[in-house]
Amino acid sequence: MRHSPPPPLARRAFAPVLALLVAGVSAQEKTPKPGKPEREDKAELREMKGTGGDKPGRDAGAESARGLTRLRETMRVADDAEWAVIAERIVAVQAAGGVAGAKDKDRTRPAEAERRAQEALRSAVRGGLPEAELRLRLARAHELHREREARLARARAELRAVLTVRQEAVAVLAGLLDPLP
Repeated sequence: MRHSPPPPLARRAFAPVLALLVAGVSAQEKTPKPGKPEREDKAELREMKGTGGDKPGRDAGAESARGLTRLRETMRVADDAEWAVIAERIVAVQAAGGVAGAKDKDRTRPAEAERRAQEALRSAVRGGLPEAELRLRLARAHELHREREARLARARAELRAVLTVRQEAVAVLAGLLDPLP
């Protein structure tokens, strides 16, 4: 038994109902779930809270101060004058490239000049420049890396000179100092 198509009048009457049904389904899909903020609202909430890495609202100075406070408590430094000397040298290590709390491969971060030299070397390799140009760019990258490592070694030695054994152990665990052999 074959089904015959519906009469033309029935098809025309069904079309608006189908259109309303489809529109209702798509409107429901776009409606956010109750109690769950939209994406834009989430970003606004993060800004107001002041969270989110490098996003607006983040106060790097306050984070650094909290980190130094935690180090002072862990190192058990009670004297303010002693802490002033230690904190100054910790900041010098961080400025020289020692990153507290970083993974081993990220303990030292290159300065802007070193990053530019690395990018120049990368573009020379990708661009297929002559070997002489590669040697020049490689030598520049080596030189900047050695300078940064020397500054970092000096800053670490100056910090190590004012620390007790316990404080040095805390600094090693925080990633400020390398353990001595």
